[in-house]
Amino acid sequence: MNLKVTIDQPLEQGNNLDSKVVQPAPKSNIKMDMKIRRTLDGSVMIFDHKNIDIVINSKKMKVTSFCKGDFSDHAYAAQNRMFEFLVKKGVIDPTSIRGGHVYGSFEGEILKPMDDILVDQIVILNIGKWIEEEKPQMEFDKQYEENFNDYLTEPDDEDSTEMGEVPHEEEKGTVPKTDIRRYVGGW
Repeated sequence: MNLKVTIDQPLEQGNNLDSKVVQPAPKSNIKMDMKIRRTLDGSVMIFDHKNIDIVINSKKMKVTSFCKGDFSDHAYAAQNRMFEFLVKKGVIDPTSIRGGHVYGSFEGEILKPMDDILVDQIVILNIGKWIEEEKPQMEFDKQYEENFNDYLTEPDDEDSTEMGEVPHEEEKGTVPKTDIRRYVGGW
């Protein structure tokens, strides 16, 4: 541990030396709980989002997003929000965002860092922050789907009837059951 010492007064003969020992601020360790996997070529895959998977390739300096399942408006909107977030944070070059080689994928180039910093960690941190912003909406969507399924499969008493409560009519619909043709002479 390095200590930083500051001296309040210059050293003179007969003066008492007043010094302060300043403890360095502890390094902040940022911890995120994410579903991440590293591929054989060193790329990082993030699976936390409901609609998209994200791949960070630090060798090619690219971020690519893929749809989970079928391509939909929800997946496109999520990809759009993610790349807008990364552009605002200064991680992705806004002119490089385009459709990828795989159907429903988007990719953008990571800006070249000025200092020697770990690009993977910066991009993962920013994507993690974006996913944290998206979590309330994803939880709401999940809860809405569960409530809707429950509403259809287990309706309330006022929204349902027991078998036999509604009497059947003798004749229903617009087509009569008789064999008499409507027009004389038939077809």
